[in-house]
Amino acid sequence: MTTTLHGRTHPATTLTDALARAGFTDAVALLSAPHTYRAARIHHGHCHTHDNGPDPLEAVFEARVFDGQRELRWLCTQDRQGQAVLLTEDPGLLPAEFGEPLPGLHAEDTLPAYYLLWGHPQAAPSTDGAAWTALSTPRIGTLHVPVPPPPPGCRLRLVAREYVCVEPRHGNAHVAEERLLRIEPTELAEPAGQAPAGQAARPARRRSATAGAEEATETAPGTGRRNDG
Repeated sequence: MTTTLHGRTHPATTLTDALARAGFTDAVALLSAPHTYRAARIHHGHCHTHDNGPDPLEAVFEARVFDGQRELRWLCTQDRQGQAVLLTEDPGLLPAEFGEPLPGLHAEDTLPAYYLLWGHPQAAPSTDGAAWTALSTPRIGTLHVPVPPPPPGCRLRLVAREYVCVEPRHGNAHVAEERLLRIEPTELAEPAGQAPAGQAARPARRRSATAGAEEATETAPGTGRRNDG
Protein backbone atom coordinates (compact mmCIF):
# COMPACT_ATOMS: atom_id res chain seq x y z
CA MET A 1 0.00 0.00 0.00
CA THR A 2 1.35 3.42 -0.97
CA THR A 3 2.21 5.79 1.87
CA THR A 4 2.44 9.53 1.19
CA LEU A 5 4.76 11.79 3.14
CA HIS A 6 3.55 15.39 3.21
CA GLY A 7 5.49 18.49 4.11
CA ARG A 8 5.66 22.27 4.34
CA THR A 9 8.75 24.43 4.13
CA HIS A 10 9.78 27.90 5.26
CA PRO A 11 12.87 29.27 3.49
CA ALA A 12 14.02 31.77 6.13
CA THR A 13 13.01 31.58 9.78
CA THR A 14 14.61 31.29 13.20
CA LEU A 15 14.47 27.99 15.05
CA THR A 16 12.39 29.62 17.78
CA ASP A 17 9.85 30.80 15.22
CA ALA A 18 9.80 27.42 13.46
CA LEU A 19 9.03 25.67 16.77
CA ALA A 20 6.25 28.15 17.48
CA ARG A 21 4.75 27.66 14.03
CA ALA A 22 4.92 23.86 14.31
CA GLY A 23 3.12 23.91 17.67
CA PHE A 24 4.51 20.71 19.21
CA THR A 25 2.73 19.73 22.43
CA ASP A 26 5.50 17.38 23.60
CA ALA A 27 8.48 16.40 21.46
CA VAL A 28 12.18 15.49 21.52
CA ALA A 29 14.73 17.85 19.98
CA LEU A 30 18.26 16.95 18.81
CA LEU A 31 20.32 20.15 18.72
CA SER A 32 23.71 20.53 17.02
CA ALA A 33 25.92 23.52 17.88
CA PRO A 34 29.62 24.14 17.07
CA HIS A 35 30.86 23.16 20.53
CA THR A 36 28.08 20.97 21.91
CA TYR A 37 25.42 18.43 21.04
CA ARG A 38 22.28 18.29 23.17
CA ALA A 39 18.89 16.67 23.40
CA ALA A 40 15.99 18.72 24.72
CA ARG A 41 12.27 18.50 25.36
CA ILE A 42 9.86 20.73 23.45
CA HIS A 43 6.73 21.46 25.46
CA HIS A 44 4.09 23.73 23.93
CA GLY A 45 6.70 25.50 21.82
CA HIS A 46 9.23 26.00 24.61
CA CYS A 47 12.60 24.23 24.74
CA HIS A 48 13.73 22.64 28.03
CA THR A 49 16.98 20.92 28.97
CA HIS A 50 17.44 18.65 31.99
CA ASP A 51 18.94 21.52 34.05
CA ASN A 52 17.07 24.43 32.38
CA GLY A 53 20.41 26.14 31.85
CA PRO A 54 21.19 28.92 29.36
CA ASP A 55 19.12 29.18 26.18
CA PRO A 56 19.62 25.75 24.51
CA LEU A 57 18.79 27.22 21.09
CA GLU A 58 21.67 29.70 21.24
CA ALA A 59 24.31 28.89 18.57
CA VAL A 60 22.37 25.87 17.24
CA PHE A 61 23.05 25.39 13.53
CA GLU A 62 20.97 22.26 12.95
CA ALA A 63 17.94 20.74 14.70
CA ARG A 64 15.64 17.78 14.32
CA VAL A 65 12.46 17.70 16.42
CA PHE A 66 10.00 14.78 16.47
CA ASP A 67 6.96 13.50 18.34
CA GLY A 68 6.05 10.29 16.48
CA GLN A 69 3.64 11.96 14.07
CA ARG A 70 5.71 14.86 12.73
CA GLU A 71 9.34 15.83 12.32
CA LEU A 72 10.70 19.36 12.08
CA ARG A 73 14.09 19.94 10.46
CA TRP A 74 15.90 23.25 10.63
CA LEU A 75 19.29 24.24 9.19
CA CYS A 76 20.87 27.64 9.85
CA THR A 77 22.01 29.57 6.78
CA GLN A 78 23.06 32.92 8.24
CA ASP A 79 22.38 35.22 11.23
CA ARG A 80 20.33 32.57 13.06
CA GLN A 81 17.93 32.39 10.10
CA GLY A 82 17.51 29.07 8.38
CA GLN A 83 15.43 26.73 6.27
CA ALA A 84 12.71 24.75 8.03
CA VAL A 85 10.75 21.70 6.90
CA LEU A 86 7.85 19.99 8.68
CA LEU A 87 7.06 16.39 7.61
CA THR A 88 4.15 14.06 8.40
CA GLU A 89 1.96 11.36 6.89
CA ASP A 90 -1.16 13.28 7.99
CA PRO A 91 -1.56 16.54 6.02
CA GLY A 92 -4.04 17.74 8.63
CA LEU A 93 -1.14 18.10 11.09
CA LEU A 94 0.64 20.69 8.91
CA PRO A 95 -0.29 24.24 10.00
CA ALA A 96 -1.03 26.46 7.00
CA GLU A 97 0.99 29.26 8.60
CA PHE A 98 4.16 27.15 8.68
CA GLY A 99 5.05 27.79 5.05
CA GLU A 100 4.62 26.57 1.50
CA PRO A 101 3.50 22.98 0.82
CA LEU A 102 5.98 20.47 -0.63
CA PRO A 103 5.09 17.89 -3.28
CA GLY A 104 3.96 14.66 -1.64
CA LEU A 105 6.46 11.79 -1.54
CA HIS A 106 4.67 8.58 -2.55
CA ALA A 107 6.41 5.56 -1.03
CA GLU A 108 5.75 1.99 -2.15
CA ASP A 109 6.82 0.66 1.25
CA THR A 110 8.05 1.79 4.66
CA LEU A 111 10.70 0.11 6.80
CA PRO A 112 11.79 0.57 10.44
CA ALA A 113 15.29 1.87 11.13
CA TYR A 114 17.12 1.89 14.48
CA TYR A 115 20.06 3.87 15.88
CA LEU A 116 21.52 2.50 19.10
CA LEU A 117 22.41 5.32 21.51
CA TRP A 118 25.81 4.91 23.11
CA GLY A 119 26.23 5.22 26.84
CA HIS A 120 25.14 3.53 30.05
CA PRO A 121 21.61 4.76 30.95
CA GLN A 122 20.66 5.95 34.39
CA ALA A 123 17.95 8.18 35.83
CA ALA A 124 18.87 11.86 35.84
CA PRO A 125 17.40 14.57 38.08
CA SER A 126 15.71 17.42 36.26
CA THR A 127 14.27 20.81 37.12
CA ASP A 128 11.18 20.56 34.88
CA GLY A 129 9.54 17.59 36.63
CA ALA A 130 9.80 15.38 33.53
CA ALA A 131 11.63 12.04 33.24
CA TRP A 132 15.20 12.22 31.89
CA THR A 133 17.92 9.64 31.27
CA ALA A 134 21.66 10.30 31.38
CA LEU A 135 23.66 8.31 28.82
CA SER A 136 27.30 8.17 29.92
CA THR A 137 30.43 6.69 28.40
CA PRO A 138 34.01 7.46 29.55
CA ARG A 139 35.43 8.48 26.17
CA ILE A 140 32.47 10.51 24.90
CA GLY A 141 30.85 12.01 27.98
CA THR A 142 27.20 12.33 29.01
CA LEU A 143 24.10 13.09 26.98
CA HIS A 144 20.78 13.76 28.76
CA VAL A 145 17.71 12.65 26.81
CA PRO A 146 14.09 13.51 27.74
CA VAL A 147 12.75 9.97 28.12
CA PRO A 148 12.33 7.66 31.15
CA PRO A 149 15.25 5.33 31.97
CA PRO A 150 14.94 1.90 30.31
CA PRO A 151 14.41 -1.30 32.34
CA PRO A 152 17.52 -2.94 33.87
CA GLY A 153 19.73 -4.57 31.25
CA CYS A 154 18.33 -2.45 28.41
CA ARG A 155 19.68 0.43 26.35
CA LEU A 156 17.98 3.24 24.42
CA ARG A 157 17.60 3.49 20.68
CA LEU A 158 16.36 6.08 18.22
CA VAL A 159 13.56 4.77 15.98
CA ALA A 160 12.95 6.07 12.47
CA ARG A 161 10.83 5.18 9.45
CA GLU A 162 12.33 4.79 5.98
CA TYR A 163 10.24 5.56 2.89
CA VAL A 164 11.02 3.27 -0.05
CA CYS A 165 10.27 4.64 -3.52
CA VAL A 166 10.64 3.11 -6.98
CA GLU A 167 12.49 5.03 -9.68
CA PRO A 168 9.98 5.23 -12.55
CA ARG A 169 12.38 4.84 -15.47
CA HIS A 170 14.40 1.79 -14.41
CA GLY A 171 12.27 0.45 -11.56
CA ASN A 172 15.03 0.58 -8.93
CA ALA A 173 13.82 0.72 -5.32
CA HIS A 174 15.61 3.13 -2.97
CA VAL A 175 15.14 4.81 0.40
CA ALA A 176 14.06 8.31 -0.61
CA GLU A 177 13.39 9.70 2.86
CA GLU A 178 13.59 8.96 6.57
CA ARG A 179 11.55 10.40 9.43
CA LEU A 180 12.54 10.24 13.11
CA LEU A 181 9.81 8.86 15.40
CA ARG A 182 10.87 8.32 19.03
CA ILE A 183 13.47 7.11 21.52
CA GLU A 184 12.62 3.78 23.13
CA PRO A 185 14.20 0.97 25.23
CA THR A 186 15.84 -2.01 23.56
CA GLU A 187 17.57 -5.13 24.85
CA LEU A 188 21.34 -5.09 25.12
CA ALA A 189 23.25 -6.14 22.00
CA GLU A 190 24.60 -9.67 21.85
CA PRO A 191 28.39 -10.29 21.80
CA ALA A 192 30.32 -9.14 18.73
CA GLY A 193 29.37 -10.94 15.54
CA GLN A 194 25.75 -11.51 16.56
CA ALA A 195 22.74 -9.43 15.66
CA PRO A 196 21.39 -7.17 18.47
CA ALA A 197 18.46 -8.77 20.24
CA GLY A 198 15.08 -7.37 19.31
CA GLN A 199 16.28 -5.60 16.15
CA ALA A 200 15.38 -6.34 12.56
CA ALA A 201 18.04 -8.26 10.63
CA ARG A 202 19.20 -5.48 8.28
CA PRO A 203 22.74 -4.86 9.61
CA ALA A 204 23.93 -2.92 6.58
CA ARG A 205 21.51 -0.11 7.43
CA ARG A 206 22.06 -0.04 11.18
CA ARG A 207 24.08 2.90 12.41
CA SER A 208 24.89 4.07 15.93
CA ALA A 209 24.44 7.52 17.41
CA THR A 210 27.08 8.54 19.90
CA ALA A 211 26.41 10.43 23.09
CA GLY A 212 28.07 13.42 21.47
CA ALA A 213 26.72 13.22 17.93
CA GLU A 214 23.63 11.91 16.16
CA GLU A 215 24.08 10.46 12.67
CA ALA A 216 20.59 10.65 11.18
CA THR A 217 20.98 14.10 9.59
CA GLU A 218 21.63 13.35 5.92
CA THR A 219 18.69 15.36 4.60
CA ALA A 220 18.48 18.68 2.81
CA PRO A 221 16.08 20.69 5.03
CA GLY A 222 15.07 22.98 2.18
CA THR A 223 13.50 20.11 0.25
CA GLY A 224 12.68 17.50 2.86
CA ARG A 225 14.54 14.95 0.77
CA ARG A 226 17.49 12.75 1.77
CA ASN A 227 20.85 14.11 0.62
CA ASP A 228 22.95 11.19 -0.61
CA GLY A 229 25.73 13.38 -1.90
